[in-house]
Amino acid sequence: MTVKKYVLIFLVAIVLIVAGAFLFAAKKIYAPTEGRRISRYANPQKALLVIDVQEDYTGLKGRQPVPFNNAGAQIAAINRLIESASKTGMKVAYIRQVFENNFIVRLFAGRAIDGMPGTELDSRIKVINRNDFTKKISDAFSNQHLEEFLIQNQVDEVYLVGLDAAYCVYYTALGALNRGYTVSVVKDAIMTRKNMDDVLKTIKKHGILLTTSSEITGR
Repeated sequence: MTVKKYVLIFLVAIVLIVAGAFLFAAKKIYAPTEGRRISRYANPQKALLVIDVQEDYTGLKGRQPVPFNNAGAQIAAINRLIESASKTGMKVAYIRQVFENNFIVRLFAGRAIDGMPGTELDSRIKVINRNDFTKKISDAFSNQHLEEFLIQNQVDEVYLVGLDAAYCVYYTALGALNRGYTVSVVKDAIMTRKNMDDVLKTIKKHGILLTTSSEITGR
């Protein structure tokens, strides 16, 4: 066998290993987590979870292949919900996707990389507290600090906004259901690259509630 063939076999093997590692990681990324069931609280609270509204995704210079930087209406709805929450006492938590900074992630993801400015919240989003939680996979409940925050604040009902409605919002909703939360997705405050009607049908069939920002804020 010639040296050229050895090199070709070696390169093919490397490609297969990298592709296999990526597929394994992707399978883990797109799955809801399990967790302890929440209690019946004496003074139950609600929380708004703002998911992945970050510079690399929705910012005007976002690095998405199909940017969400035309999502001004959704961001306005999210900000109305945040303003309303600050007045009514609803808890607000900001969730950010932050991938590990390594060669494979940089090659396949290319955005929301740890240490890069694109991981920060979209500058248009209102920030009213320091309840900032990062995640490495779709389900925000993979961050135990978020889970502890909600339990400590006796939250039993969550409202989800942000992106992508077909992935991170969806899997976070499933993770919340697995823990016994009442879960609502705010239709006019979510984004997706998929067909929104199909996504909403999938969300609804799992027992996840659908609502709008006006129904929550009264305006």
